[in-house]
Amino acid sequence: MNSMQKSLSPVAKSTRMAAVLTLALIGLPAQAQDQPAPAAAAPEAAAAPAAPAIPQPDWEKVCGNINKQQECHTSRKRLAATGQAIAQFLVIERADKKLLQLAVPPVALIQPGVQVKIDNAEATGVKYVVCTPGECLALGEITADFIAKLKKGGNVTITMLNPQGKPVNFDISLVGFTSIYDGPGIDPQEAQARQQKLEDELKKKADEARQQLLQLQQQQSQSTTQ
Repeated sequence: MNSMQKSLSPVAKSTRMAAVLTLALIGLPAQAQDQPAPAAAAPEAAAAPAAPAIPQPDWEKVCGNINKQQECHTSRKRLAATGQAIAQFLVIERADKKLLQLAVPPVALIQPGVQVKIDNAEATGVKYVVCTPGECLALGEITADFIAKLKKGGNVTITMLNPQGKPVNFDISLVGFTSIYDGPGIDPQEAQARQQKLEDELKKKADEARQQLLQLQQQQSQSTTQ
């Protein structure tokens, strides 16, 4: 496996996404949630500090040589509140071909495939090609007209079915797609460095949220002993 293939791994490393999301998505309603549903809070917990917001990655274009042929990948991920990647929209330019690769959690109902819709246009079906413990991938060829619609669009929605046959939507903003797609691609090494920086930022925010939770628990413990 060469460096470009390593840097362009679609969504999750090994089983990380599956472990975080499998139970949640089995019963998830129509719209995938960035934040957990609010639960009834005890009075003393009402003033709990809000967890730091998770930054969503921007569009990114990576270009390199695969089998002595230039290939470019333009992609954007959707992250959950935990910082884990739950979906990815990726356009592959390979010689005169354009391909669309979609990645969703591995609890997808396989047979219907996945649907992708630009704004309120008619949805396009894409068939799954492989599922691993970390993700399910769908792949299909697209046209220049589809790319033109992406450039004019505001939002793209990926829809999978969970094991109960209920749709789960992952919305990805198309803001910035045109400039990144039409611009020069970065090399795989730079892409890897950016990914590491993002992971470091997410870890920092997760540590901050965990520290806030510990402080809240200490405050609650002190209030009950007084």
